[in-house]
Parts: sequence; structure tokens; C-alpha cells
Amino acid sequence: MSKTASKKSPIRAGAFSFLALIPLALMAATVCAAPAAGPGPERLLMHSSTLPNLNNSECPLLPGCPNGLSVPLPPLLKRSPAASTPSPAVHISNLVEGKGKYKGMVLVPAGPFEMGKPSTKGRVDEQPIHKVYLKDFYIGRHEVTVKDYCRFLNTKGPIGKNKRPRVKLSSPFCPVSRKGDVFLPKKGTANRPMICVSWYGAADYARWAGGRLPTAAEWEKAALLSTVYPPRDYLTILTRKSSVPVSIAVPGIRGITGLIGNVWEWCSDWYQRDYYAQSPRSNPVGPSLGDEKEIRGGSWASPEASRRRRNRHRAPPQGYYRTVGLRIVKD
Repeated sequence: MSKTASKKSPIRAGAFSFLALIPLALMAATVCAAPAAGPGPERLLMHSSTLPNLNNSECPLLPGCPNGLSVPLPPLLKRSPAASTPSPAVHISNLVEGKGKYKGMVLVPAGPFEMGKPSTKGRVDEQPIHKVYLKDFYIGRHEVTVKDYCRFLNTKGPIGKNKRPRVKLSSPFCPVSRKGDVFLPKKGTANRPMICVSWYGAADYARWAGGRLPTAAEWEKAALLSTVYPPRDYLTILTRKSSVPVSIAVPGIRGITGLIGNVWEWCSDWYQRDYYAQSPRSNPVGPSLGDEKEIRGGSWASPEASRRRRNRHRAPPQGYYRTVGLRIVKD
């Protein structure tokens, strides 16, 4: 093959892989007769009863299946041949490695950043773009692994404070096996991100580990500071069949990985579509009440338009999904 052909083929391959994902996204968001309530962009409703081969023992591929809750399809974005430069810019001087109880984490410094998208870009719930000031915090370099979560289960057990299972052990997609009172990673999953865990199970783990789940603002700032989008090897991501070990997920600086495109990550905020219009300008924590929790970052199964640093998505906190995991922060 000529050099010229080899340079062009990745673009063709990427376009083909991206287009191949569109039917998957449409299948996962089956249109129902009832329209989405309220004003705003057109949305699709999905119900567990409309998904093929879905039963109570399975974790859905994408969030939004339980109780007929709505899931927005992301916009189709034009492919950019070069990685975009975030604001603030990705640079190793922006982040400091943690020590002691912050080992395995990086310090995101206090200061302002621009959150959201201008009115002419992105989805409606990403608007308006607004300046937010955050205090400093530490964020985990990697998503919480199955091995990490098994240590928690072996200490605290599988039932959470809300009296519900923290993980969906009955799901064939759950990476945790139980032998008596001992919880172990299934073969080949120890260093992959923990999945099939509810928001409550994620929050319980974070507290046990001495931290908490990140706010959506903290997650977005950390992603902007650490991770270039789109990832340079995005064609590899598009062809995946599952998540990858956290150490080799999409790389950022200071050893941060997987903020984009491995699994969605639970945030502490309740989701509200127009929250940015009323968000406080200092350390926002999301609405006080809601039905769904915010998730960020996209997953291996997401269309390319969902694997963005500013993209917002949501899922019921009591749900268990094979594309949603967690990462912790510490103050």
C-alpha cells in the first residue's frame, strides 16, 4: 500500500466505524408513541420492554432503560482532523501529583474555568457557557477497578444504606463473583473499571475510600485540564467490544486515564436540563432534588458525539449499567 493510501485509510475507517455505531444508538433508544414532555429539543424515549433480550438479571448497555425514562441522542459532530485545545489548556504544570492519603490522585488547583458550550454549539443542556470558580480538589488517576470494589464489598458487604444491593451480582455482565461471603473479580476483570454498580453503591464506595463522587463541575474541569479531545487513537476506541483495563484507557497527563470513552462515570449532582442557567458561580453542586444523576465521559459503546468533555448525560441512581462506573475525588 502506498504512503498516500495509508494516510487516508484511518479517516475512512473512522468514518465507517462511527457510522456503524449509529444503528446501535438508535436500537438502544427505541422510539415510543409518547412524546417527550416539556419544551426543548426533540428526544427519544426508551423502555426496558422495547429492548431485545433484556431481563431483570441483566445490566443494560446504555443508561435510561428502567421505568421508561428518557435518554437524549447526542448531536452528530463533524470530525476534526486534529485534537482540539481545551480551555484551560492541557499542560503538565496544571496538575500536581498527590502524596500520602492522596497517592494515586492528582491535585486540580483552585480557580475559574469556562463550563458548558456557547449557544451555537453542543446540546441545549450544555448551554449557556459560564465561568465557574472551584476550590482545589484531588481526583483519582483511574476509574475504580473491580479489584478495588471487591475489597470494599468484602469489608462492607453487598447491601447499601438504602437497603438495596450495591451491585447487580445476578447480571451476567457483572464483573464480580460471590463465593459464600467472599467477593472476587471474575477472570480478566480485576483491573477493568467497576460496572453494574448503582449510584448509591458508587457513593458508598467513595465514602469508604475517604472521598466522594465528583461534582459535574469538578469532573469537567479535571477533564479539560488533563485530557485532549478527541483522543489520538480514537479509531481503536470505536472498535472496542468492552471497557479496557484502567491503566491503558484514553491517556491524559500526570497518569490520568479514562476520563473519556472507557465507561461513563457517576457524578454527585442531580441532573437538570436547564441547570446552567441558574448555576451558582462558585463550587456548584447541582440541583437539590431530581430523578436522575449526572454521568460524564461517554463509554466504549457510546457514539463519538457522547465522548466529549463537556457532554452531559444522566441515569437513574438506582439503576445498574454495564457502561457506567465511578472515579473518586478527595478534598
